[in-house]
Amino acid sequence: MLFGDRTNFALELFPLVPSWERSYLPEKTGWATFSLWVGGQNLCRNALAATQNIREGVNVPLVPMADWLVRSWSFIRFEERPPIFPPRDSTIETLSRWGAAPAPREVGEDSWVDSREDWWSRHFLLAGSDGAQLPNVAFVRSADALAVEWTRDQFVGSRTPQFLSGDGHFRVLWDDAEDTLSQFVACVAEWIRSAGIRDAYEWAGGVDPIRHLDGGLLKTLAIYTGRSTEALLEWTRSRTEADLRRNLGLLGDDPAGSVITQALRDLPPKFQPKIREELFGLDARVRERTGVDAGLRTGARDAAGAGTAAEDSGQLAAQEVRQRLSLDGRPAPDLDHLLPDLGIDVRDSGVECTNERMLVGARADGGASVVINKTPRTEVSWGRRFELARALGHLLLNSFREGALGSASSSYSQPWMRRTSGAFAAEFLFPTGELHARGLGELDAAADPSVFKELLNEFGVGARTAAFQLWNRGLVSSAQIRDDLIDRFSSPSR
Repeated sequence: MLFGDRTNFALELFPLVPSWERSYLPEKTGWATFSLWVGGQNLCRNALAATQNIREGVNVPLVPMADWLVRSWSFIRFEERPPIFPPRDSTIETLSRWGAAPAPREVGEDSWVDSREDWWSRHFLLAGSDGAQLPNVAFVRSADALAVEWTRDQFVGSRTPQFLSGDGHFRVLWDDAEDTLSQFVACVAEWIRSAGIRDAYEWAGGVDPIRHLDGGLLKTLAIYTGRSTEALLEWTRSRTEADLRRNLGLLGDDPAGSVITQALRDLPPKFQPKIREELFGLDARVRERTGVDAGLRTGARDAAGAGTAAEDSGQLAAQEVRQRLSLDGRPAPDLDHLLPDLGIDVRDSGVECTNERMLVGARADGGASVVINKTPRTEVSWGRRFELARALGHLLLNSFREGALGSASSSYSQPWMRRTSGAFAAEFLFPTGELHARGLGELDAAADPSVFKELLNEFGVGARTAAFQLWNRGLVSSAQIRDDLIDRFSSPSR
């Protein structure tokens, strides 16, 4: 029994009829040899400790796993980052760093630990194992994909499975992942009904079991934005759900179907209050304007689709956009003029922030707008220029949700798009192909201090952007050289 596609994402079951006594309710039905396939790799392939026996799956009761998916589904579907901890590129690393980080004074130790445990229990398959031995796998939504990440887990005992897949990660298109998991839960629901234990699992009697506990818009808004319903009502000055829907610009039931909510997802738990007016102004402006050239956006997204990593996608998209704008190897022009020429409104808010550098939004049936806030980074010319280029990357590459697109540049930004837009900005502003054309494609040639300084001035980029671009493109030989360039040339005076 196979749900999904082994080369992409699939759950495979070989039903079992246990010969052992089953007194515990969750194990009374739905036993199977279970395999989880991600990107063509079977994460459940294992060898029993102290033996040479290779097994293609693990024998487990399926009801606890399905029950966990139902209870966690609203969070897997909408919670793209932890509500009170900055997300890393790796979900597993995020959890580890969170565990080692001291609790902020305003949060408190108990709430800090409880919040981390809640995040783990909603996104890690082991939370739904109910004692079964399963691989350590995390599921987190990442825009229009499900990010699946796994790491090798060790069990104690001589008869325990040692999973052979090692560490890895893979992105599955969201619709494919949702369809596969919903089919699995529906199958288990049918087994529960056949076993006559539906009363213990109310969701098993539903038409769409996996969404049985979605809970409505107020709940999903809180999950998606990382803010309580009470905080959202107060922040938007709303009294009812209808007020909240109208004030956030939500036209449907997807909490991400709003420029404002998508930006809130990317902002820290606490941010400068004046940003509220900037977000509402951003939403208003994109409704009054015409949009970014559709051909430019289509070309950028098609080019990005050839990349397998976020950085590859961003770089390929930037190369395509530069070609379409006939920039060749020349520095990108003044973005305060280029972006309006492309139909994008640019505004400096003057709002002083520590972390919230930029806001960006667009509507499929409207226009696009960028807001640059006042931070130490954006007060220098190359920092502001980078954030404008990053905004262009978001506008060209992000997906629309119910006709809305929004983002913010902060430490809480959605990791995949932060990396993609950052790589886009770096390649758009500092194209390494031009270095090869100038004879600077040899290892460390562009890292000569005098050459490096001239490149910074010519292309209008900061030392960190240029140094990491050279490093990522294999043009400097060591991280030490990269970091030395950053240390030497990062001051405002160069």
